[in-house]
Amino acid sequence: MKKILLLVTLISTIQIGLSQNALNFDGTNDFVQTTYAGVMGNTNRTFEAWIYLSATPTGNKCIMDYGRNAIYSRNTFCVDANRRLVYLSGGNNISSNTNAVPIGTWAHVAFVLNSGTGYFYVNGVQVGTGLLPSVNTPSGYDNFKIGNRVSGGTIPFPGSIDEVRIWGVARSQTEIASNMNTEFCAAPSDLKAYYKFNQGTSGGTNTAVTSATDDAGTNNGTLTNFALTGTTSNWVTGKSIFPAAIVSSFSVTACGSFTMPNGTVITTAGTYFDTVSSSISCDSLDSYVITLSSVTVKNIVADSGCVTYTTPLGMVITTSGTYYDTISTVTSCDTVIQYDIVISGGVDDSVYRQGGRITSFDTWVNHQWVRCDSNYAPIAGETGSFIITTLPGDYAVIVTRGTCVDTSDCININPASISENALNNSFEVFPNPTSNYLAIKNLENLAITGMTIIDVSGKIVLDETNNFNNVINVEGLENGVYFLQVKTAAGIANMKFIKN
Repeated sequence: MKKILLLVTLISTIQIGLSQNALNFDGTNDFVQTTYAGVMGNTNRTFEAWIYLSATPTGNKCIMDYGRNAIYSRNTFCVDANRRLVYLSGGNNISSNTNAVPIGTWAHVAFVLNSGTGYFYVNGVQVGTGLLPSVNTPSGYDNFKIGNRVSGGTIPFPGSIDEVRIWGVARSQTEIASNMNTEFCAAPSDLKAYYKFNQGTSGGTNTAVTSATDDAGTNNGTLTNFALTGTTSNWVTGKSIFPAAIVSSFSVTACGSFTMPNGTVITTAGTYFDTVSSSISCDSLDSYVITLSSVTVKNIVADSGCVTYTTPLGMVITTSGTYYDTISTVTSCDTVIQYDIVISGGVDDSVYRQGGRITSFDTWVNHQWVRCDSNYAPIAGETGSFIITTLPGDYAVIVTRGTCVDTSDCININPASISENALNNSFEVFPNPTSNYLAIKNLENLAITGMTIIDVSGKIVLDETNNFNNVINVEGLENGVYFLQVKTAAGIANMKFIKN
């Protein structure tokens, strides 16, 4: 089908909030181990991250940590069962106000160590402070870890984490609030480690994406114990922030759907964004304003066929159903013609004669008996599956099912043949064809002395006497054509039937 790309317009330095990726931690054993040693000694520092808690933690849950499991040597930044932010230095610990961290939404959290005093911030607002005069992080121990604490214990984080930043300075409340909703394209000099977590495909299969890029340096992180598939323990949709500038905008008119350059298939009109990756600065965005035209059904054809139906464009239909022909166009959406077709499945024009009676094998079609010797003139009132006549002549039947029409061979009836087989008119057999039982209708209530079934080779395959209920079980016979002889005191009637 046709897809048209129209109008390219350049738009400069427009910023837009866009959900990028984050990492979801399963709360059991997921963590990211980086090669960054951390800010050492008693130097001022700032930790920042966006976190998402779906439920209140059952205890301390670590957002980030590094250092040594000893007094004043840890840097455990976590959230506790009272939804407080907590900083654990191994001997001098402080916490924020109760319920400072919300549940079921993204929240920006920050810890600042400034000249022996610690400060906590949630969404850019200070929520607690405390003295930390003895913090003195030694070198040579656990590197910076995200989602769990340093060696000596385990407090894995249950939820999603995004935009992790470590600064070598004490950031002010104004600086934290001003920059928490914006990605840094180029890392400021005081930003020592920066993990945007924009790798992978949200909720996709990411088993090959096991590294978290450090956008402030070269201290990348290794994903440990993550499933990397599904909606948990994987790359997921992150916090909506300002990641980049829209550099180009495209207006697109497409037929039915449009596939973005990143592979996303768009089926609803609207504005969509595609990330243009950059290795030296922030990724930029292309904007696509997409208008979708509908595929139109020009015509609906309701018709039928005997065995097949062929559309004007050459499609051959052999089964009843709905089908479509497509008429391609270069100026708009392709045009579709719908065909609602009923295939009748053909008819059987075979007949057989029993005396003056001629019977159609196909009893489920419409019948019209005709005189072949009178230019196939219809015989008034003869529209059943059989005809009984005593008049000499050539007879046939026209059978019709849907659009299927066929005419049987002509059968000659003469007075001699009728009288020779007059006894046949005294009986009828049904159903015919049959699969299990054959019933004999005694039209003149003649005394039946026996019944014999003969196959087409003349072999007797069944012989019954004293059959008072006039029903024969033929289920054991092979499928084919047979002759039934009904014996009476007046003679023998011969009738043909089909076993299927």
